[in-house]
Order: sequence, then C-alpha cells, then structure tokens
Amino acid sequence: MEKLFKLAIIFRIISAFCFLGAVFFVFAGIYKFGVGFVQLYYSIANAEWHNPGVYIVEGLDSFMLALLFVIFAYGIYRIFILGDADDSKFPAWLHVHSFSELKLLLWETTIVTLIVFSVTLLVQTETPTTQQLIVPGVILMLSTAYFLTVKSKKH
Repeated sequence: MEKLFKLAIIFRIISAFCFLGAVFFVFAGIYKFGVGFVQLYYSIANAEWHNPGVYIVEGLDSFMLALLFVIFAYGIYRIFILGDADDSKFPAWLHVHSFSELKLLLWETTIVTLIVFSVTLLVQTETPTTQQLIVPGVILMLSTAYFLTVKSKKH
C-alpha cells in the first residue's frame, strides 16, 4: 500500500480529470435544462407541444453523471491522497475509507443514474419495443446484486 501512496501524482491527475469530466457534464446539464425550458416556452406560446420534458430529463441525467464523476474523483483523492484526514467537512454519505465503500457508493449512484436514463429512453420513444426492457433488466440485475452484496456484508 505504501507504493500506492508514492504514486500520489497519478491519483491527483486521475481525480483532476474526473472532476473536469464532472464539470463538463454539469455544463451539458445546464444547457439541456435551458433548451428544455425554451421548448416549454415555445410549447406554451405556440400551443404546439415540443416535448420539453425530454430535454429536462436529459439534463437531470447529465447532472447524475456529473455526481458520479465527482464521487469517483473524491473517493480516489480521499483514499490515496488524504489518507486518514478529518471527514467532518463532508457529508456522512461521502465518508469513504476503502475501495469497498467507494464501490458501494458508486454502485448506488450508477443504479440511480440508470433509472433516470431509463426514464429518458421511455419518454423519447413513441412506440414501445422489447428493446426498451434491456436497461430496466440491467437495473434489476444490478439492484439485486447490490442487495445481496450489502446483505452478505452485514452478516
């Protein structure tokens, strides 16, 4: 483990690029929200529906991806750079001290992100197909695996 701490510059670079990715997704989410509200205005003004909800949900999906990137960047930075530093500055749900805790936190965030993405796919399509069941199936499998993992760790 000491060799990993000697490679601190690599972990700082990884954290920085993940944080930059999060910033990109935040700006993408803001843009999509803006487009959604403009479409909502045009829908109200012209009495013709332009489906603004799709853009707003896509913006929410971008924000969820940004949150996923921030959690990963913080987790890597926390585990490899900060070590045993004080956690009082961060919320309790961000207190990660090991890869297992980081993995579970990312797992939860990924499931929520996939749920938002699944809703986006359902809203965007006009005719339902069986292929739309793939993402909910993946969500079900990930949720089941997460439940079994957490349950086995408690015993």
